[in-house]
Amino acid sequence: MAEKILLVDDDRDTLRLVGLMLQRQGYEVRAASNGLQALSMAQVEKPDLILLDVMMPEMDGYEVARRLRADPATTEVPIIMFTAKTQVDDKVAGFEAGADDYLTKPTQPRELFAHMRAVLTRSTKKGAANSPTGERGYMVGVLAARGGLGVTTLTLNLGISLRDSYDKEVIVAEFRPGQGSMSLELGYQKPEGLNHLLQKKPTEIGTSEIEDELTTHDSGLRLLLASHQPHDSQYISAIATFEAIAHQLAYMARYIILDLGPSLTPVNDKVIKLCDEIIVIVEPVPQSIIHTKALIQDLISSGIGEGRITQVLVSRNRSGVQLSWSQVQEQLGRTIAVIFTPAPELAYQASTHNLPIVLQQPDSLTSQQFGKLAERITQRNRQ
Repeated sequence: MAEKILLVDDDRDTLRLVGLMLQRQGYEVRAASNGLQALSMAQVEKPDLILLDVMMPEMDGYEVARRLRADPATTEVPIIMFTAKTQVDDKVAGFEAGADDYLTKPTQPRELFAHMRAVLTRSTKKGAANSPTGERGYMVGVLAARGGLGVTTLTLNLGISLRDSYDKEVIVAEFRPGQGSMSLELGYQKPEGLNHLLQKKPTEIGTSEIEDELTTHDSGLRLLLASHQPHDSQYISAIATFEAIAHQLAYMARYIILDLGPSLTPVNDKVIKLCDEIIVIVEPVPQSIIHTKALIQDLISSGIGEGRITQVLVSRNRSGVQLSWSQVQEQLGRTIAVIFTPAPELAYQASTHNLPIVLQQPDSLTSQQFGKLAERITQRNRQ
């Protein structure tokens, strides 16, 4: 079957002439004259390669490339920037946007075809080596509008609840290099799994590479742990590698729970698009509700459907100054799915003994609340 090429350029003569050359080489050609049309056609046509111009009105090639990389349906499609922009900064911008290669106009047809063959060959090899196999699991991202709201605690205990209650394979992953706290809660001294993966190129990430970096907890939960050393925060810029890790993790367990930490970071902005469900933590104080409401609106604006967002209320203090759950719902304008009542003594004991809450006191009210959230996730997964 002929390889399909999507040619994107606002110049009609370029579309016609280059398209004709490609057809003579045996390629199946599709053409788009602007960025929005290119994004739509990439979804429908599923090309083997995209030849992308940079200088286009309304949406330039850099933005098109970024959107293609952000969409799970097109994130793996090879892109060659084919443009008259020749400066080094232009090329750097192209590669940072997600291009696999950068070729300047005018060029000899032989050079264009050689670049195309090289990129297509690399793509084929990468797909054969790193394409995950088997059934895709249910991926849940957990985040909050700001730090200190218990994202890690919820992620860890939810993972164990799913593992114990439903006897399914569960992986919990921290996507917070330099800010990891799960290892400290569990008593692991040198968590290096996420760091090792983030030092690789996206094309080097496969299920076997991730398996080598997983830690198995006594509960049977498998963990991809982040370092708590501040200098390891440098790896937060490896956005494409984070995407590759998340893509592979989705096929490695029945449930995958991601600790995404606070806010809609550039990493989170990409990874949440791979998630089947997003759990947003809110605490019952006015400032947190304002932040959380803005976060949820940003999630929706980024393309996350409202049905994929679940709100949980975490109340950490026994204080009369906190809002009730009904007041939180009213101010947030959204339904609270699960309420976690204050349990400071239990949380302290769990931290002291390096034992998650649901294992420290399995029959406690807090453990039951985690069980309720786990049950809700499994029900959504069956829908």
